[in-house]
Amino acid sequence: MEDIYAFTLALLLVYNNSLVLLGPTAWGTGVGPRKAMTVAVIAQLLGTATSSMTPLRLDLITFLYIALLYVLLSLAKISLPLSVVGYAMSSLRPEAVMFWLTSPAVSLAAYVWCRLLKRVGGLPPLSLFLVMYAFGFNNVALFSHNPILTALAVTLGTYLGLGFSRWVADLVALRSRTAVAINLSVVAGASIGILAGIPISFTLIVYSAMLVASYSYSMRVVKIEKFIRAYLGIVAALLAAFIFHVAEPLLRFQALQVS
Repeated sequence: MEDIYAFTLALLLVYNNSLVLLGPTAWGTGVGPRKAMTVAVIAQLLGTATSSMTPLRLDLITFLYIALLYVLLSLAKISLPLSVVGYAMSSLRPEAVMFWLTSPAVSLAAYVWCRLLKRVGGLPPLSLFLVMYAFGFNNVALFSHNPILTALAVTLGTYLGLGFSRWVADLVALRSRTAVAINLSVVAGASIGILAGIPISFTLIVYSAMLVASYSYSMRVVKIEKFIRAYLGIVAALLAAFIFHVAEPLLRFQALQVS
C-alpha cells in the first residue's frame, strides 16, 4: 500500500506545484502549453531519476494525517507544501525549520534577474526545464517509490495543473524575461535546498519571486494574499509536524487498539 500512498501524494504535489510553476512560462511567454508540458514532464522525471533525496516512509497513519491536513487547509484556501510536511514529520531539524521560514528571501534574486535580462531568446523553455528538473530532484523524489506510478503521477498532475495555471496569476502582464527571472530565482532557491538535502516549498518561492518582479516592473503579477497563504501553509506544515511528533505514540497505540 505504500506505493499507493506515495502515488496519491505525488499526484497532489505535482498538481499543486504545476499550478504555479508552469503558468509564467506556458501562458506568459510564447512557449505555449503543449511544449511547456512536454518540457516539464521530461524534466521532472529526469530530476526524480537522478535525485539523491531519500524517499519518505509512508504508512497508513502518516498518509491519513497528511491527507486530512491537506483537505482542511484546502478548505481554507491554503496550499499545503506536501514535501515540507512529509519531510518535517520524518525529521524536524532546527536548521530545516529556519531554512523554510526564511526561504522567501532567495526570491530577491528575481530583482537582479529582472535588471540583467534584456533579451531572453530561447531561455524560457530552458529556464522551465531547470526549474522543473529541480522540482523533480528536490520534491517529487521524496514520494518516488514505484517508477511507473511516479511517472503516471507526474504526467497526470502536470496535465491537470497546467490546465488551471493560467488563472493563478495575472499572466497577461508578464513579459518573457519576467517569467525567466522567476524561474531562475526558484532554481537558485532549489539549489540551496538540494545542497542542504532539504525540500523547499516551490509554491512559496514562486509567489515570492512574482512579488519581487511586480515591484521591479511596477506591475501586478500576483496578489500578495497568495504569498501570505503560501507562507501560512509553511507555518501550518511545521505546526502539524510538531504535533505529529508529540502525538505519534498515541496515534499508533490507538491504531493498534482498533486493529
